Parts: sequence; structure tokens; C-alpha cells
Amino acid sequence: MRKQDKYIFTGVALAAGVIGLIDYFQQKDKLKRIGKKMTWENYNGHQALKKITVFGIVGGIAGNEFYKWEFREESKKEFSSDNFLRNLVREENPNLNPVKLQELKSITKEVKDKLYNEFSDQLVCYPETVGSLSKKIAITNTYDSDIVMPVKKDNHFGNMRNLSNEIHNTIEDLFEDNAEVIKRTRATSLLFQGNEGTHKIDIIYGREIGNYKEDKNLNLYIRRPFFWQKGKTFKTNIDIQKNLLRNKPKIREIIKLLKSYRDKNSLLIENTLLEQLALESLSVNNYGKEFSVTENLLECMDYIVERLSGTRILDYANSNNNLLNRIHLTDRQIAIQQINSDLIKINSNPYYIKEMFHK
Repeated sequence: MRKQDKYIFTGVALAAGVIGLIDYFQQKDKLKRIGKKMTWENYNGHQALKKITVFGIVGGIAGNEFYKWEFREESKKEFSSDNFLRNLVREENPNLNPVKLQELKSITKEVKDKLYNEFSDQLVCYPETVGSLSKKIAITNTYDSDIVMPVKKDNHFGNMRNLSNEIHNTIEDLFEDNAEVIKRTRATSLLFQGNEGTHKIDIIYGREIGNYKEDKNLNLYIRRPFFWQKGKTFKTNIDIQKNLLRNKPKIREIIKLLKSYRDKNSLLIENTLLEQLALESLSVNNYGKEFSVTENLLECMDYIVERLSGTRILDYANSNNNLLNRIHLTDRQIAIQQINSDLIKINSNPYYIKEMFHK
């Protein structure tokens, strides 16, 4: 909840709560004077509701006005948006909780070892770690592990549907006593309860198309939500996914800020889409990489609005895949409206960037 919304909600709750209590005791006193006790039958709930509604609205308006006054006063102080954003990136560093991070890494290693022991004769190589941690774009509250299992072209599973079902079922047998096992569209998720909280590990399995060790191309199977629906295969390149952001520290910095902004504002933009649009927006052909953190972030947000308003965003790992299909039209419109609104407000007062991150 943003600061302004908190002030409005607090104003409503305080005003409505106080007036509700006052009305209750006034009614109780009035009944007492005529020798009656307060009961649900003689309590005038309609009267109380009217007062609570009216004064709740007044309280909300007062809370909003107090927020505006405080915001104006805070805006008069010296403020560096670059310093604020850099501090935010530091706050979002998973290394701030090394015990939790190490626990996840240990569980991930145990899972990979167990998978390799079970499937080694069917795999091209030892399971690989991909995802936000390996790409150095993880943020504090939302990081997990992604594991890729590249299956040989010549395997005993048969077609892709059988491969997907058999591997999922075996994973379930292997881990159901220690974790919650969830079948997802393209993967199997494991939820482990550790000493430092819940750890999520996604296991992605696919069949090599050519020579995986050379080209890193895999065919994945996409499950449908209902058993009578036919699934389909999906090509992806693991090397592109793993190395897309290598040697790009400024872009990784902006991606972390975008992920934090997305999560704090409940915007449903998938990681792959967010990462690719950030990379595009900060490429030499668009805005360059020599601007300040604030300029890079705002230009990137503006670019995201532009691209989400289009009809097609090609996946770098599969040119036949339109990434916009992964986000519902309604969710796209909500994201576009929220980002546009924030850009307008920041343009009128740079201090608003703190509100954007709920600070």
C-alpha cells in the first residue's frame, strides 16, 4: 500500500471508528435515561451507519490533505533520486541475509544431486542452475532457484507428453516427503520449509533438439489446464537465458529496481518480459547506458509502456514466441496506466519517486 493510500485509509478508519463508538454510547445513554437496556433489537444501526459513512469520508479527506501537506514539506528538503535508488538496490540484495541464501543454495545442490542420480542415463549433462540468482538480478523477497534438466534426444520416455509426465511423476516420488510438489505449465515446483522460511525451486525439463552441449537448444512441453486439452512443444535457448545480462551491471541494476517496483505495486509482468524490455530500452540504439540511475529507470519505464501498448514482443530465446501472450490484456492495461501515472507525477515532482517505491 502506498503512503498516500495508508494516510487515507488511516483517516477513514480513525474517523469511522471514533464516531461509531461515540454513537454507540450516545444511544446507550439515551436508552438508559428512559429505563431501557441496549440490545441488538433497539440499536439504531441505520443511524450509526450513516454517521460512520459520512465521518469516514471526512476522515479520508483529512488523511489525504495531511499526506499532501507532509509531501510538500518533505519535497522542500534536499533529495538525490540517484542516491535513493542506489540505496534501494543495496536493500534488495539477497546477500543481506546470507544464512537464507546459503540455505537455498544447499537445498538446490541436494535437489540437483538427487535428480542426476535418478536420471543420469537420460540426461545430456548434470542439471544446470539458471534464474535470477545466477543472472545476478535477484531481489530480497522474491528470489528462488531454477534448475534445467536437458534430456537426451534418444531417451526412453517417448514423446514429449510422456517425457513431461514421467519426469514430473518421478520428481513427485523423490521429493513428496520433504517438499510440496506442484505441477506447473512448463515445470515442476518444489516448496521446501527451511529454517529461514520457504524456498521455491522450479525444475524445467526438456529434450535436446540438436546437440545441446553445442547449441543449448531445448524443446519444452507446455501442459494445458484441462486433461482433455492437447499440450504443445516450445523451443527455447538456455544459453541466451543464462547469459543475456552477462557483463551488463547497469542493466542488472535497473532490472532489480523494476522488479522491486513491480512487486510493490502488484503489477503482473513476467520476469522474462521485464528483463528483455529493460535490455532493449538501455541498448545503444535506444537510450544508451551513460545516463544516471534515475534517467535509466524512467526511460526504461517509458519504453515498457510503449512496448506493452504494442501487439508483439519477440522472445530472444525463441523468435516464434510472442512474450505479450504471457500477460493478460487487462493486466497490461493496469501496468500501462500505473507506470504512466507515476511518470507524470515524477515529472512534476522528482521526490514522488519515493512514493512510487512505497517509501
